[in-house]
Amino acid sequence: MLGSLALSSCGEHRVRLHAPLETGRRLDYRLRLDAAVSRTLEGATRLQHIEASFRAGQEILESLPGGGARARMTLEPVSLRVDGEPQEAGRGQEFVVTLAPSGQIVELEESEGAAAESLELVGLERLLPRLRPVLPEEPVAPGDRWASESDLTDEEGAFSLSARSRLERLGTVADRPAALVRTIYRSPVDRRETLANATAALVGTDIGTQEAWFALDGSLLLSEGDAVGRYRITFTPPGGELGLRPVTGRLRVELHTEMALVA
Repeated sequence: MLGSLALSSCGEHRVRLHAPLETGRRLDYRLRLDAAVSRTLEGATRLQHIEASFRAGQEILESLPGGGARARMTLEPVSLRVDGEPQEAGRGQEFVVTLAPSGQIVELEESEGAAAESLELVGLERLLPRLRPVLPEEPVAPGDRWASESDLTDEEGAFSLSARSRLERLGTVADRPAALVRTIYRSPVDRRETLANATAALVGTDIGTQEAWFALDGSLLLSEGDAVGRYRITFTPPGGELGLRPVTGRLRVELHTEMALVA
């Protein structure tokens, strides 16, 4: 938890926060998700508590003209519990993305692998752009604010991310000079999720907050976030099976995330 760290403040001055986008640069993290998922279909509500941990990696494949980069992001499952019971953690996932100079994901180029069935409605690909803050283009001082917008599409549909960030303060984390960035975001969603026995069409919005410590020498050190997603959801049988009609209901996902750099 961010609040458990011993942090020291330093004098206010302007700093430039930059993403590490050199070709071949790799960063590895521990990622933990804690989700409360509520599905209401035909008047019946089903609740699930999901806890999952991953090894998350980012490798810069190619620096691009203008300062951006292509990167490979990986999620390797470590553990999964549903309602307190251990479950098969599933296969790893890999995403190739385009990053802006700020570190913002601006394009989802391709993906491989699949999440465990219990994580499908949590939407790990929607989570990727929210795991780290978008950095400002200019040097900033504590109290400065900036904004970012992104629109992302793939073969499953679209979602966007509107974020407002603030440099809260400067300090140190594990003896490294760092900046605490607080972000609030809103993410409209209109996409499909392919499940084991149906296709789920989601229309709704994620709203959340994040606190992230970012090293002044160019890497995310740790972040912690909370979000609530509310959607209208329609389940359609695979292949439009005869005699089975689509079922429409509501989905609510309360999600807590923690991510920390592996030394």
